[in-house]
Amino acid sequence: MLSGDKMRKDEEDIEVNRRSTDKVFFESTLLQRLSDGIDYLRDESREILKEIDIKGIDEEDIEEFSENTINQISDIVDEMSQMKSELIDDDDIPDSIRKTSINAKRALNRDADYVKRAQRRLDKLNRDDELAYTKLNIRAIELCDKAIEVNSDNPRAYYIKAQALLNMGKYDDAIDEAINSLRADNDFIDARILIADANRLNQDYHDAFDVYDDVLERDDTSFGALLGKALTYCDLEDSVKADEYFKKASELEDLDDENQKIWDEIRPDSA
Repeated sequence: MLSGDKMRKDEEDIEVNRRSTDKVFFESTLLQRLSDGIDYLRDESREILKEIDIKGIDEEDIEEFSENTINQISDIVDEMSQMKSELIDDDDIPDSIRKTSINAKRALNRDADYVKRAQRRLDKLNRDDELAYTKLNIRAIELCDKAIEVNSDNPRAYYIKAQALLNMGKYDDAIDEAINSLRADNDFIDARILIADANRLNQDYHDAFDVYDDVLERDDTSFGALLGKALTYCDLEDSVKADEYFKKASELEDLDDENQKIWDEIRPDSA
């Protein structure tokens, strides 16, 4: 069971609204033309690679090439959208027009598009460039706020916003947004793990263990919860327990380089 203010939840689950189509429609004619161009390039790049018919180019290569093309042009669209937001003061837009716009976006499931764009910002994060790292997290939060304005029941919008806040060291705010994600989808395991991670990073180790254990009661094969417990034991300098949970986690998935290095350093036989 989860306890305390760190893990509040509604008694009733809220049904998650799902996107009915992947096609995105824009109010702006210019942005719609750009969107249509992205669709065209996606389809054309797939056909071109198929026609080349070079050995070694398989369906995954084609998919990756298409996805990269879409993402690059989508980044341009996002930058234009951000520029528009900077030029236009929302306070100057009449409430009636704003409401009509939000209703149209909701009908077209535009919140899912905002969430995708926010996720792409987080996928581009690089700790080596602190300024860019901060800007990308802030932009992801802005896009998630747009998604939430369109659809306040989108769990991933709150979750990705929580991720960005966690990256910026705003642990309490990250927990609040992850709890909002659970209100939208009580079965969203990743949101629970994020709450535990935020507690761990904030050195609230008791709360972290409570939430990790709650996750493992729901899914005893949760890689994120097992790894989280390992890292928490590392912080508490309990190398024996940390080693135990690193082993359990590594049996499910390969550890990334950073966590593998941590494990190697605390293994009993590493001395």
